[in-house]
Amino acid sequence: MKIFFTLFITLFNLGFSFGQTDTSLSSKNKNLLSGQVDFFVKCHIENYANQAVYVYKCYQDTLLFIDSAKTDKNGKLVFHKYSARGIYRFNMMNNQFFFLINDGKAARSELTEPARSKLVEPVEIKTTYQFNAFNNIATDSLKVLKSEENKLFNRFQQLQKKNVIANAFLKEMMRLYPLGDSFHPTIEKEWAVRYKEMDHFVKTLHTSTSLSTSATSQTKKIALAYFQPVNPDWKQPDPWRDSIIAAHYFDYFDPADSFYLHTNILPEKIDMYLYLCTNKRDAYGQPVSDEKLISDAAISFINKTKPNKITYNFCLNYLMKRISKEHKEIAFLALYDYYFKTKDDDCGEADSKEFAWVRKKADAIRGVQIDQAAPDFYFYNQALKLSSMQSDYTLIVFWASWCQHCVNEMPEVIRIIEEFKKSNPGKTLLPVFVSLDKDETIWKNFVENNNLNQYIHLCDFKGWSGDIAKKYNVYATPSFYLLDENKKIISKNDWFKKLVNR
Repeated sequence: MKIFFTLFITLFNLGFSFGQTDTSLSSKNKNLLSGQVDFFVKCHIENYANQAVYVYKCYQDTLLFIDSAKTDKNGKLVFHKYSARGIYRFNMMNNQFFFLINDGKAARSELTEPARSKLVEPVEIKTTYQFNAFNNIATDSLKVLKSEENKLFNRFQQLQKKNVIANAFLKEMMRLYPLGDSFHPTIEKEWAVRYKEMDHFVKTLHTSTSLSTSATSQTKKIALAYFQPVNPDWKQPDPWRDSIIAAHYFDYFDPADSFYLHTNILPEKIDMYLYLCTNKRDAYGQPVSDEKLISDAAISFINKTKPNKITYNFCLNYLMKRISKEHKEIAFLALYDYYFKTKDDDCGEADSKEFAWVRKKADAIRGVQIDQAAPDFYFYNQALKLSSMQSDYTLIVFWASWCQHCVNEMPEVIRIIEEFKKSNPGKTLLPVFVSLDKDETIWKNFVENNNLNQYIHLCDFKGWSGDIAKKYNVYATPSFYLLDENKKIISKNDWFKKLVNR
């Protein structure tokens, strides 16, 4: 069973998702967090006397550390900071935390201290600290005593949690529970009720003209981002349901809205959209592995953000990094060609420094594609280079003595090489072993102890940063490249099949 947790289930239990890091508020980030206003919070945290609470600003895919405060002997604390609008995370011990919104309603920016502090309306909350390895009690028990925006936000979190549970568990229960059993309608009714509650909540927010739910309401924008306007038949398979949900993904959600930069919503929404668009099955019910689905989904999402340059750059950078990290080379090159490849009548992007790594990465990937000439390199102290070596086939093996997979596979690699030589006396095969070791003694000892001296061995002792490893875009060991007589790449990690078939 595949369970995809959205952002607001992680609010309750898991922390944040892909790519998020804790970062101090650097001068660069301070410039990004414009429009600062008063954020005044009064907390009463039961069972948490004389303990620290750490406050983070949610920003793009990062948690920016803002400040800390300490509770008194009664578990009470006051947090007062001049900070940006958006979502804030309050961290306690043992991964217990809760979120609050700084909506700027308390702003008195035209006044100076101490007059401003006297007029500021605080956000007041009460919650409970309790160690629990499986549940976030601090969020579950949160009560907002003052702040209409945060009361609304808290209500949304409660509804969202119920809906995530409905989709992750109740839907699966309906599928597994005997359809004719008298209890089945109870499960189905609860599943439907939870969706209808959220549907009513969001549509009321969307159409309301009251001040607290106006177009500037942050809770409204959060709710619209996570609102699923269709609820496909649970009896249908998930790939079909996911395609329907994906088709309505942007009905209420505008990712170009700059508000979402002051949350961690955009990365979560990107990840979810890619999952929905790529969850396909073939005629045999097996997952479809097609990188074009990834690139098409990524382009669809990014293009929605074009009205906002900052959001556009963030989403593009996030997706390029994600796809690069997952080694989806075809998808990476598709996005590169769509957004970065210089057109015939274009002199290139003027503000491309942020994406210089993308061009460099694309060049490396494109340089080691099938049917491309293999990147050249020297060996034997610059005396020879790869392109000058005469052989019908060349096998380049990237390995390391510290890599257990390499150690395990090495005997089989040697066996295939030697069998090919015996079975094909009229053909020549040149094995070249490129090590990612950093210790010369360990490397040499391994080669000698395993009787590998008869082959060509290279090592610059730079590990993953070695020049040859970079040229060949090596990201895992062992990695293989099989070249033909013209030093053109004819196969990669399935080299042995190509070699045997030839």
